[in-house]
Amino acid sequence: MGKHEYKVLHGNPTGTWLMPWGSQKVRDAIGPGSFEKRLNQLADEGWEVISCNSASVGSFLWMGVVATVLLRREKK
Repeated sequence: MGKHEYKVLHGNPTGTWLMPWGSQKVRDAIGPGSFEKRLNQLADEGWEVISCNSASVGSFLWMGVVATVLLRREKK
């Protein structure tokens, strides 16, 4: 059995709403669709999703969703 390395990706799966003056670099890092873009970048590097989970966080004043994804790839 080969050795593997693991990575955990954690964040808002829908991204963060940004004001129109946010730079493109910031939009790519935390804007809408950024979580999916990051997963696709990691897949291109050979990472595969082995587990994922989402949870609601917050209180009665604010609610949000956080996703946690566990990835694995063969050690090089």
